[in-house]
Amino acid sequence: MIEMPNPGDLLIAPPLIPDTRFRKSVMLVANDNHGGTFALCMNRPTNHTIKDLLIDTGFDTNINFPLYWGGPVSPTTIWMAHSLDWEIERTIPVNEQWAITSNIDMFSHLADGDYPEHFRLMLGYTSWGPGQLKAELRGLSPWNHNHSWLVAKSSTPGWILEQPVEDVWLNSIELSSHSAVDAWL
Repeated sequence: MIEMPNPGDLLIAPPLIPDTRFRKSVMLVANDNHGGTFALCMNRPTNHTIKDLLIDTGFDTNINFPLYWGGPVSPTTIWMAHSLDWEIERTIPVNEQWAITSNIDMFSHLADGDYPEHFRLMLGYTSWGPGQLKAELRGLSPWNHNHSWLVAKSSTPGWILEQPVEDVWLNSIELSSHSAVDAWL
């Protein structure tokens, strides 16, 4: 039985995914409804830091957190996926463990040392149109089961963000091993 993701679940890219931008990616599903699915890639570091982007903006450039690739959509937007111990205006709860924020005020908070215990900053996001992800997961044409995402049920921000980024994909596969057997074998 193929599992459909809920907000807070992880989507794990299969080894043979045709879109190379998503090779070995682990996506945090932030929203899944009749309008489609919104997710953030959690394990693709860029060569940039938030300081690189803020240097000409007047924000305190002592904040030097790494930036990750969140996905190919709106690559000039910055998103924060984070634990629920912090919120500002426009923070959106994802589930009982995760929230997302995209608001210019978050940079001032970061500069003041006011940020959540667990967080990751990403450029852009990933989205699927209505029904698209469900079709991919079920292997419906033009997709097939060899190219289907795995689903891992909700994990904590600490589980993803405290491990080395290069281990996230393999550890997520292990977390979703029941899904792998159903989808890939």
